[in-house]
Amino acid sequence: MKTTSRLMLGAAFLAASFAGGASTASAEEIRIAVGCPAVPVCADWVFAEDLAAKLKEQGLEASVHVGGALGKDPELVDQLAQGLLQFGVTNFVMINEIDPRVQGFIAPYMFDDMAHMFRALDETDLLASIDENMRKQGVRIAALTGLGGTVGIFNSKKTINSLADLEGMRIRAIDATQTKLIEEWGASSVVIDMPEFMTGLQQGMVDGYVNPPVVALIFQHTDYLKFYTDAGSGTPFRSALMSNDWYEGLSDEDRAKVDAAIDTAKQNNRAWTEAAAQKELEQLRERGVEVTALTPEARAEFVERSKKAWPSLMPAEAIDAFLAAAEQTRR
Repeated sequence: MKTTSRLMLGAAFLAASFAGGASTASAEEIRIAVGCPAVPVCADWVFAEDLAAKLKEQGLEASVHVGGALGKDPELVDQLAQGLLQFGVTNFVMINEIDPRVQGFIAPYMFDDMAHMFRALDETDLLASIDENMRKQGVRIAALTGLGGTVGIFNSKKTINSLADLEGMRIRAIDATQTKLIEEWGASSVVIDMPEFMTGLQQGMVDGYVNPPVVALIFQHTDYLKFYTDAGSGTPFRSALMSNDWYEGLSDEDRAKVDAAIDTAKQNNRAWTEAAAQKELEQLRERGVEVTALTPEARAEFVERSKKAWPSLMPAEAIDAFLAAAEQTRR
């Protein structure tokens, strides 16, 4: 979804489609798309199932479509903007292309842990203006969802105890903005889509990636990535998006049902995230992965170096707003 214009066209299309008045959610099936398979370790699928269950409980029809059956993330966002899809759980990059301030929620060492990030979402207005910009493109942020523990470093070569150990390593980056962080750490970066990661690893293009533990568990990369450094370097999240024009076109009664379903799924996700984080490291060890914890001195080096990458992740004016929100919600 490089093109904002495609989303604007979709929004224009929907403006005409919904000009006739409020629609009835119960008259159509609410489709929820996720990219991962239907596995208990995938937060996207768990969230989608919780959302669908609550919608059905309230008398609405809902179905979950897994494994990218309805398209990749950019395609899902286009469908949401055009009203062809009601919900999609996607990578945060889909929001980032409209408003890069969203990266403040995952910026390394901005928040202490996932609970801290969730408090910032609930107790400040950080997300409100980002959501407003998304709505202009026909897409609404239903929730930012957790997917387990915080971000660390996986690799296939050696134990990483410090920044010095990353020198000479090639680490996969999710996009151009993450390359700055990896390079600040002293490694080289290569932007590779996740479906091509294993090919890149086997061909020696990359040695590992920066991700939370759940990613390696879901995709079974633990057969190849035998070293994990629990760096705590970011609060990972996914974005639950929905069609804004579809939502606005609902009757007040059905909109209230959708709101209730989102809130239930969101609260369930918070509890799921905490529980998952508590057991993921042991799951890695059970799969033969060596888990390394940073010393306070090594962590301080990571924090100092990571903060230098913040201006490449989000607009400079957003940094102060996120720092203030982080301090306000720190416990």
